[in-house]
Amino acid sequence: MKEDITNQEDFLKRTTFYETRDSASVYLIVINDYRLRGTLAPFEYVREDIKRIIWNNRRIDFIRELENGIYNESIKENSFKIY
Repeated sequence: MKEDITNQEDFLKRTTFYETRDSASVYLIVINDYRLRGTLAPFEYVREDIKRIIWNNRRIDFIRELENGIYNESIKENSFKIY
């Protein structure tokens, strides 16, 4: 038996415990906290993602600078071959 939830925001505001069942099982759900789709996530939830994005951007910049440095140095010394 599937119950359709028409208004998610109202459902989450008024519900902290939810029970549903199908032919084989009973599902008990406790809602401690929620965030609706399309709203901003709290900083605590996205902190690690932000750190990863910044670290990855710095890593990509470092690799590009390293490649450009090697390329420019080889042009100065005229010591490269294109395959």
